[in-house]
Amino acid sequence: MIKITAQGLTDQLSELTDLDQRQIPFATALALTRTAQDVKAAIEAEMPTVFDRPTNWTLNSLRLIPARKDRLLARVWIKDEADKSSPATKWLAPEVYGGDRPDKRSEAMLRARGILPAGKYVVPGAGADLDQYGNIKRGQLTKALSGIRGFGETGYNANATDSRRSLAKRNAQSFFVLSKAGKPIGIARRTGRKREDLSIFLAFVDKPTYRKRLDFFGIGERVASERLAFNFEEAMAQALRTRRR
Repeated sequence: MIKITAQGLTDQLSELTDLDQRQIPFATALALTRTAQDVKAAIEAEMPTVFDRPTNWTLNSLRLIPARKDRLLARVWIKDEADKSSPATKWLAPEVYGGDRPDKRSEAMLRARGILPAGKYVVPGAGADLDQYGNIKRGQLTKALSGIRGFGETGYNANATDSRRSLAKRNAQSFFVLSKAGKPIGIARRTGRKREDLSIFLAFVDKPTYRKRLDFFGIGERVASERLAFNFEEAMAQALRTRRR
């Protein structure tokens, strides 16, 4: 998390009169918030240059907590809540700090069902249908997990069954776990009736490790250093123009 405080404004504050001093809390809070806005905008502008086709969800994953007169601290960090999906902190933090990425929801389900071996993770295969951002289309992933009965108890009704309705969808006929030397290596997809008419939809791989790609804190420190004093001068001028005498 990037925290922006009033440190470094000593020179500007020392030149103010007693009357001006009364405007300091308002001006300081305003300057800190505007600086945090500058930091947030700079990090968001960097994302398309370091990520391959970032989604709108990625580009809108930062949260700004503004400063107040009674709390002279503005903060910029990654959103840590989500609606029916993983919070942004879970998948964006490894891009900031580097290191191993956490489990995806699909990986946790496959592992719990005994389909995905311990220590293995999933990545799109050559037979996966990808969206404009390079991610597997959610509908196709649902079909694949249904076909191999990969859903857990909470999503059990999504698994393929022997019912007429389920058989009509042909998910169980299209997707299956592919093994080599007795070990599962991925989820395959049948593309025709011949034995060789198949492709890898999801491959089982060793745990991915990320290098730090988004210089979140470096950008924040640079922009805050460049903008804080200027923003304070602007905010103080605004406060003095609008003060009550």
